[in-house]
Order: sequence, then C-alpha cells, then structure tokens
Amino acid sequence: MALWMQWYNCVKVLRPACSRSATFMWLVLSLVGMSIRTESLGVTSFLRAVGLKESCYPRFLHFFHTPALKLESLTGCWVKLVRVLFKPLMVAEHIILVVDGLKVAKEGRKMPAVKKLHQESGNNSKPQYIWGHSFQVVAMLVQGVFGSVFAVPLVSRIHEGVVFSNRDKRTLIDKMLDSTEFCHSGLSGIYNPLIFPDSRQAGMTTAWS
Repeated sequence: MALWMQWYNCVKVLRPACSRSATFMWLVLSLVGMSIRTESLGVTSFLRAVGLKESCYPRFLHFFHTPALKLESLTGCWVKLVRVLFKPLMVAEHIILVVDGLKVAKEGRKMPAVKKLHQESGNNSKPQYIWGHSFQVVAMLVQGVFGSVFAVPLVSRIHEGVVFSNRDKRTLIDKMLDSTEFCHSGLSGIYNPLIFPDSRQAGMTTAWS
C-alpha cells in the first residue's frame, strides 16, 4: 500500500489537466491499468487489470477522447513531474533532450492516422513498406541509481497521416521541433537553456540542452 501511495502522490500532479474530478478518476484508472496489466489488449486489458465490469467499457473508451482532458496541459504537467522525479544528465550545466521516430505496424487500414510508411533498414527480414502509425518522441536523458543513463519520454505525437488544416505547411522536422520546443519551455524554468541559432534551418541536427 505504501508503494501505491507514493504512486498516487506522483499521479495527482496531473490533476490540473482534467476539468472535472470524474475525468481525473478515469485518468487514474487508466494509469493503474497501464501499470499492472499483463496483456496488451487496449481498453479491455485496463478493465481486467482494475477489475471493472464489462458495462464500464463504453465510458472507459469515451475517456480517451473527452474534451474534459486537455492534452497539452497533461503534457505540461508530465514534463514538470519528470523534472522533479528524475535527476537529469547534465553537460556543462545543461540538460539533454533526444528525439527519435517510431513506426508501429497496424492491421486496420481505416484506423485514424494509419498510412503507408517506408522503413529504412539494411535488414532483409524487414518489409520496405508497412501500414501503421508514425510516432515522434522527445525524451530527457536522466541518471539512474548506479550511474546508468536512460531516456524518460516527455511527449509522443503522431505527426504523419494527421491533417487538421490544409494551410499547415509544416514538415515532419518542423513538427518535431515544435514538440521539442514545447518540452524545452517546460524545463527552462529550472535548467539553463542552450538553443542553437536558426534552429529550424538546422533540421534534425539541432540540439536542445
């Protein structure tokens, strides 16, 4: 029980992202399900993990697209929590943010944001093209207990296959840099920022510290 109390003390920092108390409780149940589930079956695995009845499935499903949960606010709360929970890897008094892309194959071609993706690999066992989701992730390098270094994800977004406006002319690199700048703004209040000039022209070689 003591471990769960520590866990909840961390999770309650995310409360400002929810406009209603009920929404926050569904968020807590979702995070509990992610923490203890033994299978990867989406919402069904959450229900089984937390012991909810089958009748709760529609409500649980609705939680993931409810307007009562603000995604940008949730991300901001998470970034603030990460800088408290973890000891960042410092280089000349600057933190290090790393970015990467991840392509996950999906069977359903009519799923939102699913598109045909090209895979660059020298491995012949990998197909050249797949249908799936393309994620871009920003993470912060932190130090472990025994001096090991690992990356804690700050934000992950699907940047390909999603069009909110035909006037949006941003490239994939532009969207990645926007996510990086958002995370950097949440960390610069404590850590010294290091921003290269003309960052958008520098492309993916640009680093934030």
